[in-house]
Amino acid sequence: MKIQKFGLLVAMIALLTACTSTSQYEIKGVLAHIPDGEMVYLSKIDENKADELIRLDSIVVHNEGFKFVGKIEQPTLGYLSFRNQKGRIPLFIEHGKTEVHIDLENFTSFALKGTTNNEALSEFERNLSMYKYNLLTYQGQQQRVYMEAMQQEDEEKMQQILRGYKKLQEDEQIFIANFLEQNQSSLTALYYLYFTSKEDFYQLKEVYDNLSETDKKSNLAQMAAVKMK
Repeated sequence: MKIQKFGLLVAMIALLTACTSTSQYEIKGVLAHIPDGEMVYLSKIDENKADELIRLDSIVVHNEGFKFVGKIEQPTLGYLSFRNQKGRIPLFIEHGKTEVHIDLENFTSFALKGTTNNEALSEFERNLSMYKYNLLTYQGQQQRVYMEAMQQEDEEKMQQILRGYKKLQEDEQIFIANFLEQNQSSLTALYYLYFTSKEDFYQLKEVYDNLSETDKKSNLAQMAAVKMK
């Protein structure tokens, strides 16, 4: 009888340990040019008000690093932000370990490693930022040239500059279209479409329908479901 009770106790402990480990998240920051004493905030989007954030945790930077540990029941779209820095870094707070590489001097050039959802989000954001940077750089470089061509009524030069800008825009749209086509069951695709879809929700619904049952429980998926109604 004692042996049976001991076996039952071991099984219960194993079950509790498994439940704890599968619901735990760890977000470790590897930082550059971020001084000790800076405050880092971890927040999630309020599924009832997408433009509002709910703060989950905060921590002080130490030795150019930080670590958040907690429990989460389903993937949750959230953000990292800093007290003295404008902007925020999107990520999915989910089971497993995520490593965040951040450089305060190049805040938009962040990298997420660890979970599948975060690596997909990181790759998408990195590439999209590159296309947007190319557009802004081209615009800045050509603005003066375009104005001079306009003053000189050089229509050919003006059209050449506009064609170059249009080509960069098309390259960005091709990248987005290819990503969405290749990631039709991705929370990252849902993330992009949720914040960019205005009236046509066809693609948004297609990605939502293809999500795993776990990802459909995320706050992002819940917001998408409401938006499509």
